[in-house]
Amino acid sequence: MKNKRHLPVEGAFNIRDLGGYETRSGDLIPWRRFLRSDSLHRIAPQDVIRLHEEGLRAVIDLRTSAEVADAPNPFAAFPDVHYVNLPLFDDLSPQALSDAAQEGEHPLFTFYMTALETRGDAICTILTEMAQIDDGTVLFNCTAGKDRTGIIAALLLGIAGVDRKAIIADYALTAEFIPDLVAEFLNISRARGGDTESYARMLESPAETLAATMDAIRHRYGTFRTYLEAIGLPENVRLTLRARLRGQAPAAQKTK
Repeated sequence: MKNKRHLPVEGAFNIRDLGGYETRSGDLIPWRRFLRSDSLHRIAPQDVIRLHEEGLRAVIDLRTSAEVADAPNPFAAFPDVHYVNLPLFDDLSPQALSDAAQEGEHPLFTFYMTALETRGDAICTILTEMAQIDDGTVLFNCTAGKDRTGIIAALLLGIAGVDRKAIIADYALTAEFIPDLVAEFLNISRARGGDTESYARMLESPAETLAATMDAIRHRYGTFRTYLEAIGLPENVRLTLRARLRGQAPAAQKTK
């Protein structure tokens, strides 16, 4: 399953399919409906074409505008793929969030809760954009395909009705694919005189951190659905995404 889930593409480390997970109703998420990914700026032109030929029709880039400027997404200029940059965060750095973490907490818990509780508008915009893609594969990415991408992936799997354990396992799977990328990030930080020990913690993907995040959301809101209602996601967007994730062809819905 893991080999099928991971798409080996030279220049990218962490392109993974959300297909194959079973929902509580017994449906299986179809393959190549949604891909989660790290940055694509280093993939070769032939792989850009290959991904399009294999069904990629939309790319939603969750990085900041500065990150996109530093490492442009090759699909931004590809004529037959809808590309949009929708940052989950505009200016909050992982280091600042790490500094804000409470003693005893993993700093990523602060990061994820900050995203879920203060970036509701951005999350709604991202999910609404996904719901308006009529056909083909939707890929969403950040830099490592771990945190911002991980939050959106968990919400999508939650909308589909995937079991909690599988959602957490999907998140933790990142650790298998990005050790070379982590080493690169740490080498860059070390060369710049950064606090590599703190930074290394932000590059982890511990299952217990997403578990704690999901527990906190459940405690405060109840369910994925009530959380999404609380941040203002239109019901037709949730239903369109759920249909797509459950193997039904969603009708094109334009949402306000």
